[in-house]
Parts: sequence; structure tokens; C-alpha cells
Amino acid sequence: MAAAEISASGLWDALIPLLRPQAVLSKTVDGGGRWSVRKPPYGDPAFCLMLEGACILEPDGLDGVDLHAGDFLLMPRMPGFTLSATRGIEPTVVPLDYARLTRHGDEGAPVTMRMLGGYFRFDPAHAALLVSLLPTLVVVRRGEPGSDRLSRIIGLIAEQEAHGDSGSSTAILERLVEVLLIEAMRANTPVPADRQRGLVAALADPVLAPALHALHADIAYGWTVEGLAGAASISRAAFARRFTETVGMTPMHYLLEWRLALAKDLLRSGTLSTAQIAARVGYRSAPAFTTAFARATGCSPTEFARRCCIA
Repeated sequence: MAAAEISASGLWDALIPLLRPQAVLSKTVDGGGRWSVRKPPYGDPAFCLMLEGACILEPDGLDGVDLHAGDFLLMPRMPGFTLSATRGIEPTVVPLDYARLTRHGDEGAPVTMRMLGGYFRFDPAHAALLVSLLPTLVVVRRGEPGSDRLSRIIGLIAEQEAHGDSGSSTAILERLVEVLLIEAMRANTPVPADRQRGLVAALADPVLAPALHALHADIAYGWTVEGLAGAASISRAAFARRFTETVGMTPMHYLLEWRLALAKDLLRSGTLSTAQIAARVGYRSAPAFTTAFARATGCSPTEFARRCCIA
């Protein structure tokens, strides 16, 4: 049976590194006077820390968010958005830019908003699964638990990113963004259950959380829907329905996706045989694992490992 349950914070500690954030860029954005800009979707993750003043962010498909000095915001998949000094201003459409400093509004007006923003990318091998499980929007207000740590981490990211793109600097940045994501998930303020989906919603669900913790504590165990339902102390049918509605996929599909994600990570390391990896992620034999891996990814485990070595 499963090992001792993993804590919610421990679960984020284990899962976030699989995203392998890359290509960090930080920049300062400020504004003065009356201004409003409209930008196209970025697609990849973005975050910001408000340094001073206030502004309004209106992401496509979501309610607008009023941001004030000290607030932190993270969006794992940045959509098109409008950023404004105040509501009611017709936005100017501007392209995405990656300059170190971007100014909005009247150049001669006093600065009424300044933020430190950042963009990065997730490893495409895992992004499709993991991003779908993360909250669409994370906002941590100044003074809330974790806000000071997030501010310090962002300061370190900006400092390190300014040092250049040496190999050591890149590695440090990737670790810092991993820590940033973990802290953001830990500090994420819960929203009403009917407004969230994915892993955050499931971990906040008192029925589903025990099953998820047990599953992730022993991913190689021979889990069935019945077994997971037992961990949740509800019937098989009720568990399957509740899990699918909350997470966005069936329990067995979720288990398969996580086994494949962990297998890809192990294949990258190149230190284990296919048979050893198969056992680690819950397959009784190397052929069974190879068949499932090839069906899901379109290539064999050996081919996947070879591509990673070439890259």
C-alpha cells in the first residue's frame, strides 16, 4: 500500500521542478499620467511584483485585478491583457517588448506606477500537463503570508538575470524560478471552489486531497479508481465523478500522465535502465512501460532519452 502521505507543501516541492523553467527575462515597467495599453498573448508564464503606485490588470477571460505596491502576481500561461492607470481609458495596442525598461503614458509625468516583471518558459515535455493543473491566476497581496519571501526571491532573480547569460547564471536563475513557483503555490490564496479547477482545487478539496497525497507518495503503487476512492472514503462512482470535474481529467488518466512525466525526468538523467525506470513509475515490465510510453509520446523511451542527450 502507499507510503505515508506527502504534505501539500511537499507535493509542490516535488512537482514544480518538473516544469524546468528556462529563459528568464526580468524588466521594469513604469507609467505616468493617464495611460492604458493592450498587449497580445504571451502564452508562457509571467509574473510581476508591484514596486510602487497602482495599476489595473485585465487579463482576457478573467476579472480585472487591482494591483498595489507590494502585491505579487503570477500567471502560468499569460493571455492577452490590458494594463491601465485607471479604468475607463481607451487602450493603445502595443506589441510585446523585451526591453529592460518600458514606459507607459506621458514621459514628462511623475511616475505613478512601477513594477518588476518577469517572463520565462516551461519545459515543453511537461508544460501541457502541469500548466493545466496550476491556477490560472495567483495573487499574493502585500502583508499576506509568503509575500516577503516572494519579494526577496524576485529581487534575487532580477539581480542574477542582470549578470548575464553564463552557464552558471542560467542554472541559478532556473533554480530561483523553481523556488518562486513553489512559494507562490504555497502562498496562493484559495478562491471559491466553483471558480477554480486543477490541482490547487483538488488539494483544497477535503475529499480528494487525501487520495492525491497518497497517490503522489507512492506513484508506483498499483492504484485503481477503487483504491483511490478508498483513500478518499467515498464510493468509486462518486470519487471518479468528483475527481474528473475538479481536476479536468479522469483519475487513471491523471495517474498515467504523472507516471509519464516522472519517467521523462528519469530518462533525462540517463542513470537508470528502462527496466529500472519502469519499476519506479509503476510498470511491471520494461515492455509494458515502453508500449505505454510510445503510445502516449510517439517515441520509445530510448528515443526520448537520445533526443534529450542531443539537445
